[in-house]
Amino acid sequence: MRRVGTTWTAALLGTASVLLGCSQERASSALPKASGVQASFTQLVMASPMRVTIDTQDARDARSAASAAFARAVQVENALSDWQPNSDVCRLPLTADKPTVVAADLAMALDRSSEVQKATEGAFDPALGALTRIWREARSTGIPPTEASIAQARARSGWSHVRWSSNTQTITFDCDGVRLDFGGIGKGLAATEALRAIEQKGCQTALVSLDGDIACGAAPFGRAGWRVDVDSGVDGDAGCTLCLTNCAVSTSGDREQWVDVSAHHLAHIIEPRSHTPRDGRFGVTVVAQNGAIADALATALAARPTLIERVSELRAALGSFEARLVTPESGSAEACPAHITVTSGWEALVAKDVQASGRSPAAAPPSANHAGTVPSGR
Repeated sequence: MRRVGTTWTAALLGTASVLLGCSQERASSALPKASGVQASFTQLVMASPMRVTIDTQDARDARSAASAAFARAVQVENALSDWQPNSDVCRLPLTADKPTVVAADLAMALDRSSEVQKATEGAFDPALGALTRIWREARSTGIPPTEASIAQARARSGWSHVRWSSNTQTITFDCDGVRLDFGGIGKGLAATEALRAIEQKGCQTALVSLDGDIACGAAPFGRAGWRVDVDSGVDGDAGCTLCLTNCAVSTSGDREQWVDVSAHHLAHIIEPRSHTPRDGRFGVTVVAQNGAIADALATALAARPTLIERVSELRAALGSFEARLVTPESGSAEACPAHITVTSGWEALVAKDVQASGRSPAAAPPSANHAGTVPSGR
């Protein structure tokens, strides 16, 4: 999620590297009996650990499918990473009025970004690269950017400077120095594309966890779904455990990527209207039909929490999704409960076999908890 150079945790805990599904006890008796094997593979992608877990009848099939998933994620990284000087996005011109035809993966990211940017009225904006770069440096050095550097970056930031034609896959900037930053959508997109690569290999029961952005397919053998732990990182939030199939989940928060400036706790999320980092603690989790939408919506809701009041409009534009927003209670002590807002269908996603604390009594599931931000473009 957005994100400028960071880490999220997506730990798979429990028995060895096996990812447990949701308990079968309260599931339908029609569920298939557990059979085959569950294989897990890990590789560094987008400077983050990417974990692939596959239920299969043949470990060789799983290995082939995992290799395809990693290769597909690397393709997305090569298109979107602003850490790689030769990536597609870094090779875009920094001068105005130079129409450039882009390749398929960058075009896909621009299409999804354009859709979410429009639906959220700019709360999600992938054209803030000039701003995210100076705040990335501030978080690294602990030294806030100067007013002059902020002003210069603001003048070169915002989707209003982008002319994107989906039909011709052509992008043009209307001023010099505009930079794209897909930190708020890239890993979610990559996780979903990796899952599709696995499914194309004939493995329908799989989960991809890319440093916290998770895409999952059909339920594990003999289980109701994949168990995913959600932890906002906000004091007083006990978190929850979800039971999911055929969807994606993404979380955005401030737990690691922040800088204190003049008594303000500034996160990595840039609010596009003000062009300033979000101030204060927060955690946002979104479950959607695909990782790009989940990732971008979590970024947008983190930047502008009032979007939660427009759920019906957002669903009409972007498809079905559920969300959970967490902030500290105003003026509360750390031990006090956090303020939690959820959409109408969120509770239906929560695993039924969890204790009151929101944690499973069994082995811990993979987490979608936020421990920072992802590298821009991942």
